[in-house]
Amino acid sequence: MGEGGLLLVRELDERLGLGELIDRHLTDPRGKNTQLPLTDLGRQSIYSRLAGYEDVNDASRLSQDPAFRLIGSRKVCERGGP
Repeated sequence: MGEGGLLLVRELDERLGLGELIDRHLTDPRGKNTQLPLTDLGRQSIYSRLAGYEDVNDASRLSQDPAFRLIGSRKVCERGGP
């Protein structure tokens, strides 16, 4: 599945409330000094695997990809773009 197809996955994610489930049931052991919320990191991991990436070696590159930024972050998605 290409990055464009992940927009449909993001829509399903929102309708099912994945972000709320992560927020409600997982605690972030990293504390308050973090760059990205745990929910966004979870989404990045899930979506990158759905796109065919086996591990997170590409995480740095994907963090700059406009499609991954849109689907991976609630703030970016609510703004309507990267």
